[in-house]
Amino acid sequence: MSLENTELTIGGTTFKGVYIAIMLSFATTIGGGIWAASEFFSRVATIEDDLGSIVIPDLSDIEQDLATVRTQLEDNNVAHLQGKLAELGVTLKNIGDRQQEVLDDASASTDKVNQLEKDFLILEDKVEEGLEDVQDFEKDVKTFKIEVDDLWKGLDAASSPLGG
Repeated sequence: MSLENTELTIGGTTFKGVYIAIMLSFATTIGGGIWAASEFFSRVATIEDDLGSIVIPDLSDIEQDLATVRTQLEDNNVAHLQGKLAELGVTLKNIGDRQQEVLDDASASTDKVNQLEKDFLILEDKVEEGLEDVQDFEKDVKTFKIEVDDLWKGLDAASSPLGG
């Protein structure tokens, strides 16, 4: 028995082969749609029951707290505080900029100090050389003084040969 040879008679109407398959697919589709709608409405009813059991708490305490907070904000002049905070932010930025300038100056000052140290060491070497030259000059002056004294003694001796 094949689908082409199958016949179904309903209420005096005869359905053959492919029409039976088409009707069966429509019937199952409609049945599935009815089941889905039933499931949907069942879930909606469950949600409605759950919502009906929810008790909304008393919010008067929260409203009173909010009113208190509003009053405190108004009393503290929040708008004025925002202005002060903006001014403080600008001041902090200026301080940060000045600090960076000071750090940059400190870096430059460190370089200057290092250069001054080098210059000082060079000058110290030159002073030591100058002191050595002065000491040599003092020795030469003492020697010259001794020679001058000896020459005077020699002149004195030559001018008075008898020692008198």
